[in-house]
Amino acid sequence: MDPFRARRARQARWARWALTGALLMLTLMSAVVALAVLPPTYQSSSSVVLLASTQASEPYGDNPYLSFSPSLTLASDVVSSELMSPATVSRLDAVGFSGSYSVQPATYTTDTTGSVLLVAATGGTAAAAEKNLRAVGREINNVLAGMQSGDPPADRIRAVTISVSPASRDLGQAARVLTVLIGAGLVVSVGFPWMAESRIAGRGLEASSWPITVPYMAQPAGNAQRTVPMHAAPRDNSGH
Repeated sequence: MDPFRARRARQARWARWALTGALLMLTLMSAVVALAVLPPTYQSSSSVVLLASTQASEPYGDNPYLSFSPSLTLASDVVSSELMSPATVSRLDAVGFSGSYSVQPATYTTDTTGSVLLVAATGGTAAAAEKNLRAVGREINNVLAGMQSGDPPADRIRAVTISVSPASRDLGQAARVLTVLIGAGLVVSVGFPWMAESRIAGRGLEASSWPITVPYMAQPAGNAQRTVPMHAAPRDNSGH
């Protein structure tokens, strides 16, 4: 192998590893800074169940927990869609709601579980997250009241909170930011040095392929030799 090309290849590999290490270190430092600068987010959650009306519970001894029906599942789906609509989001923002929230039916749906709504709200502090959760709970009751405004009170579905989880630090947002940051850093740390190595090696090949000019060295006069052209025909000594 040409020594010039071998030296250029070694230099290219060294530059690639040095650049890769520097970019990986920069990615790690960026992740640490992002964790320090990224504001914390807290989340509070609860579960709410829609119960049958007083009238519908009479055949079951006035026990609403024995009178679940597909109509309650349909009602919970309507309430969830209404809570997540742009109009409701804008209305909550207008009254000073901060953070984000979600209202969705339980994942596993039957006649008895389809009326359960899973509610979650976030905030910059634990107190703010719990305050936002209460605001979403009030909005669920408002939506239910609007849906049944023309019905007698005895025929109205009502919402009851089953459980409330204390606010805790939400690491999902930080994990998403770190995933994007580290993923982009790894792509750059691997791809850019490889491109740089290829470019350096390519320049080395171009340089080594240049024509090499050997300077002409004149021979001493006493040693001058007669050069016969290669295409000249041999001389016939017979005289022909």
